[in-house]
Amino acid sequence: SHNSISQDIYPVAIYSTMVLLVIIFLITDLVRYKPIIILNSLSGVIIYLMLIFCRTLFAMQVVEVLYGLFMSCEVAYYTYIYAKVDKVHYQEVSGQTRAAYLIGRAVSGVVSQILVLTNFSYYILNFFTLGGMVFSLVWALLLPPVSESIYFNKTEDEETADVNPNSCSNLYDQNYGNLSQNKIIKGFQLLWIDFKTAFTNLYVVKWAFWWALATCGYYQILSYIQLLWEEILKNEGTQYYTKLNGATEAAYTLASALSAFCFGKLIVDWSVYGELVLFICSICIGILLIIMAETSSIWVAYGTKVVYAMIYHSMITVSNSEVAKHVNPDSYGLIFGFTTFVALVLQTILTVIVINVLKLPIRHQFEVYSGYFAILGIIFGLKTVYSLIKRQCSSRSTLTISNQQPSS
Repeated sequence: SHNSISQDIYPVAIYSTMVLLVIIFLITDLVRYKPIIILNSLSGVIIYLMLIFCRTLFAMQVVEVLYGLFMSCEVAYYTYIYAKVDKVHYQEVSGQTRAAYLIGRAVSGVVSQILVLTNFSYYILNFFTLGGMVFSLVWALLLPPVSESIYFNKTEDEETADVNPNSCSNLYDQNYGNLSQNKIIKGFQLLWIDFKTAFTNLYVVKWAFWWALATCGYYQILSYIQLLWEEILKNEGTQYYTKLNGATEAAYTLASALSAFCFGKLIVDWSVYGELVLFICSICIGILLIIMAETSSIWVAYGTKVVYAMIYHSMITVSNSEVAKHVNPDSYGLIFGFTTFVALVLQTILTVIVINVLKLPIRHQFEVYSGYFAILGIIFGLKTVYSLIKRQCSSRSTLTISNQQPSS
């Protein structure tokens, strides 16, 4: 039933992702990335084998746990890329990764739409997805390994540079076991230093705050929007529109990729206008979600989903960029992974409240999500006003001081 899916199956993925992300992120650098990417593809293969052959509630809950593992392992892609390219290309590969993700979803939507319109059943789509997962597993196995990690596995030249030739302890430190242990200790020390440096920077905190909360809302909406569409279609009394879900998926991902690309090229002083734009975008998302929750037209629901996704991916692109500009270049994976973890913790809390405690019907759930983004917008609206007043007072103080200085 819809209630069983909403309350007993979907939440399992959220909880498992939150727990597994911590484990995966902590071991990803130690095992040098590629094994986690292989684990990601392998879990995808197992997921779709179970979807094809299993039917019990417990089996579906196991699938959701594996889906949590699948989602958690995605952090390895970012870290792998950063470990394989020069620092000057970090921003570029970040954009390429986001574009690849969105284009991949678009291709998936187009292919599934074609298959559905040619009278393939939804069950058969699982076989095509399984084929894609098997191909990704083969591709992952063929990826070149990473010879060094960002924190724990420096190159020999870097290790030599770190050694002080005048130190009396050098002979002792040349012991392989000690060096390995020191690498791990120093690695975690660097992790902690980069973490503190990033999150004591208020500018980074501001953008990461919106990033985490907006991603929490996005994941929640992505998980439950199909149930909202089914509720709308039930009221219309037709199953024809369900065949358009794939086209909607393709439309919103392609539109999001285009908008994210355009925002990536936009030249704006985000330190001045960022808070205002975040305020406007958050309020707009809140309005779109309340329209989505109340509409009885599937076309309106589809349209608001596309516009919402465009706004979200555009501002996430900016958020990623602004955070990346103000953290240690070697800590992108750390900061991005932690921010994603915070988003999942917040999503878990939101799921517990909305799904498990309040047990709200699907339309009321989206009303809550609308209010969630409205509150987020109000926070940045107040911050915008505060920053404006602060700048005005600072300008007046500077003008007063300059007027009080005697002329020469």
